[in-house]
Amino acid sequence: MMIFAKTERLILRELIPTDAEGMFEMNSDPEVHLYLGNKPVKSIEQSIAEIEFIRKQYIENGIGRWAVIEKATGNFVGWSGLKLIKEITNNHVNYYDLGYRFSKRFWGKVMLQKRQWRRETMVLMN
Repeated sequence: MMIFAKTERLILRELIPTDAEGMFEMNSDPEVHLYLGNKPVKSIEQSIAEIEFIRKQYIENGIGRWAVIEKATGNFVGWSGLKLIKEITNNHVNYYDLGYRFSKRFWGKVMLQKRQWRRETMVLMN
């Protein structure tokens, strides 16, 4: 398992198959998907397939979303990082999308404000 970065409270590492339970918890929650097209996953198999898809991106594109792990507990917080978008979206193609998604149980915890998270992620990626 490759670790890309560590902060005081978080570990950013590659997504691995054992993250499926945490991914399912996050992506099956309708509130998490409220502004994402409102299509929560219905089965853990969908989360397993998503992790496999992301792992394939690591190989094909050299980049993909990273697991965000709470250092003190080892809990899966969510994901963050870059994704190469190869389909035409808003008249753009072949661009990197910086994104993140966290499980609802971590919302409101003082980890990082959104702007700080983006800035810290960008610094860690350079």
